[in-house]
Amino acid sequence: MATYPEDLDHPLSRGELSLLGIGWREAAGPLWRSPYRGVHVWSATDPALPLQRALDAAGLLPPDGALGGWAAARVGAVTELDGQIGDELLPVLLCLPPHLRRRRGPGVRSLRSPLDPSDVTELAGVCLTVPVRTAFDIARTGSLLQAVTALDVLSRGRPEFLDAVRCYADARPRWLGAPRVRAALRLATPMARSPRETAFRLFWLLECGLPAPEVNAAVQSGDGHLLGLGDLLDPVTGLLGEYDGSGHRAETQHALDNAREEDFEDAGLTVVRVSNPDLGRFRSRTRLRLVSGWRRAQRTPRGSWTWEPGPLPPPVAHW
Repeated sequence: MATYPEDLDHPLSRGELSLLGIGWREAAGPLWRSPYRGVHVWSATDPALPLQRALDAAGLLPPDGALGGWAAARVGAVTELDGQIGDELLPVLLCLPPHLRRRRGPGVRSLRSPLDPSDVTELAGVCLTVPVRTAFDIARTGSLLQAVTALDVLSRGRPEFLDAVRCYADARPRWLGAPRVRAALRLATPMARSPRETAFRLFWLLECGLPAPEVNAAVQSGDGHLLGLGDLLDPVTGLLGEYDGSGHRAETQHALDNAREEDFEDAGLTVVRVSNPDLGRFRSRTRLRLVSGWRRAQRTPRGSWTWEPGPLPPPVAHW
């Protein structure tokens, strides 16, 4: 009788199946699927799930390699880095020493560069790059949006993390994509509370050309009453940008948002709200709305509101 392991979501090689008493006929049957040549996974697992995509690709790792990029973060329980930008699935990053090569397959990408022992850890039987190396690799191989998003997520509530990534990048100035890492670090913040808020901030800065905002600042009325944490605040003009995620569509939350917006405007702030479609198909219109709001805020007499840096958000889990 075959002995089935408890972690059936983890990949097994043909040799490991044989040691468990699972023959090739069963491995080729409906109980198992083969996402890559020589890699077998229990068929009840869902290959579309981000965590399972990462685990499937782990079966391709040689002894000296490690999962990197978003896949390392996802195995490390960082759910916001899920390997997807819109409808596009990002490849799983296989970090390999320079002397190793792996045939490229669908859904995976090999990144060959030195891997020090301090760059790698093991979690749930899978070798992963540590958070600093993970952030560095995402920032140097992805787009600017992917880079800043990863840095924002992994540094949430941890200001020292960005300093650690900066030191890591400074020690490797000639590595592929190192200048891109430095550019992303200049835009990253430990104050961001969601990836879409990061996308809104980059849109504000890079496409609208507005001054660098304060992120999640605590805005107060003239009598010291806390009005709320503003997603993006230009403290000079009083323009306040608010991003409404899907949770803001609930009836109760929508009512609270309306009252909060009225409090901001009564204090003399100019509020512009955006949601996911505003950063997608309505992007051009949103650019006009933000720039128009900033000009309107310049003309609006400054109220009695004040601001101060908001509290650090709860730190994201590191593995």
